[in-house]
Amino acid sequence: MSLDGNGRAGTGNGQGNAGQAGPSPDRATILLIVEEEQNRRGIRAALQGLPGVEVVGERFELRSGLLLARQRHPRIVLLDLPDSYEEALNAAGQFKQDMPDVALFLTSNNLDPQLLLRAIRAGAQEVLKKPLDRALLQDAVERVSRSGAARSVTGARARSIITLFSTKGGVGTTTVASNLAVALKAHLGVNTVALADFDAQSSGAAHVLGLKAERSIADLLRAPRLDSAAVHMNLLRHSSGLAVLAQPEDLAQLEPITPAQAGEVVDALSAAHDVVVVDASHAFDEVSLEILDRSTSIALLVELSIPSIRAARRALEVFDRLHFTDIPGRVKLIVNRYSGARGFITLDQLFEAVQVRAFHTIQNDYRRVFASVNAGRALCLDDPDAPAAKDIISLAAKLVGKDVPVTPAEETIRRGLFGRKVLR
Repeated sequence: MSLDGNGRAGTGNGQGNAGQAGPSPDRATILLIVEEEQNRRGIRAALQGLPGVEVVGERFELRSGLLLARQRHPRIVLLDLPDSYEEALNAAGQFKQDMPDVALFLTSNNLDPQLLLRAIRAGAQEVLKKPLDRALLQDAVERVSRSGAARSVTGARARSIITLFSTKGGVGTTTVASNLAVALKAHLGVNTVALADFDAQSSGAAHVLGLKAERSIADLLRAPRLDSAAVHMNLLRHSSGLAVLAQPEDLAQLEPITPAQAGEVVDALSAAHDVVVVDASHAFDEVSLEILDRSTSIALLVELSIPSIRAARRALEVFDRLHFTDIPGRVKLIVNRYSGARGFITLDQLFEAVQVRAFHTIQNDYRRVFASVNAGRALCLDDPDAPAAKDIISLAAKLVGKDVPVTPAEETIRRGLFGRKVLR
């Protein structure tokens, strides 16, 4: 990375100015993450009128901005660094690991050698000094377009964190989360899946899967360093191949967790797994908010009962105030223990109460779900043709954008005697 007399440091391989002949760049989509409104206006003004440039989003807060970038897949993320830039650079480096084809532009008041070195390690393509020079900014955008560093991210691995949440206990959050994680691994073919149990009061994920919590999040929090290696050492392994970060079985072993630690755990899990499923606690505390803030999908569980619907409505109001609903489809309402036409409350009445349509329903299959939980066997693995299991497998497919797999019983129906396929 070299610094020129105009106050710009570039890590791109190409050279060139705005007036040089060359292939005109495709439309460059840019997302701004700038805390101060005045700076954001200045950067937006510098971008206005540049050929082939489109601002597709703006955020003033770091984590919500990077989350929006993961959702919208811009060609360039422009991040304005604060004077204390350690946290921002760490988050930017994690973002680049997850989405390497998105170009990262950093802006700063000072380009000291330490900052430039850290920027290289974080994977930044450009480091620009404020106030921004419009010609230099256009040059940087064109260089990214020509080099192909920010071509389509269709094939890039984007971090997926699915958090199951409900402010009301007893609606089956842990059971659904555990079976959802198994379905993603065993039925959807997701390469690496982790289940993280952050519900310290119930600590039921390991039990639902028939695992003994010989290692748990309590052991992880006692480790000298909370990094990927420590997380890996304290994961349990389910027979399906699912990795599980469990709560300790003994309440005396519980270790208090800070919001920062919770965020580091989720980041470490997501860096090593294609999908992370989180069973969150039933409260809007600081730890839950830290996890929800990082979640790409929030599955809000509700039953068709008055107390559960009231709790869901309050939760949706909080999500709206916290801007979790700014990204369409991020918050999804999941109806558990659904009885269909036999139910006292209909899905239309649920919509009237909360003004959100149900994303998915899971059939009320109490007898088989109850038996599977007591036996410590995942319903989606032990009895995938059970109505509730089929609904959870279907939910898993919808969440990761895959086709619903055929269950063993459906495959048998599709085939005739002696394995010959019947006409459909």
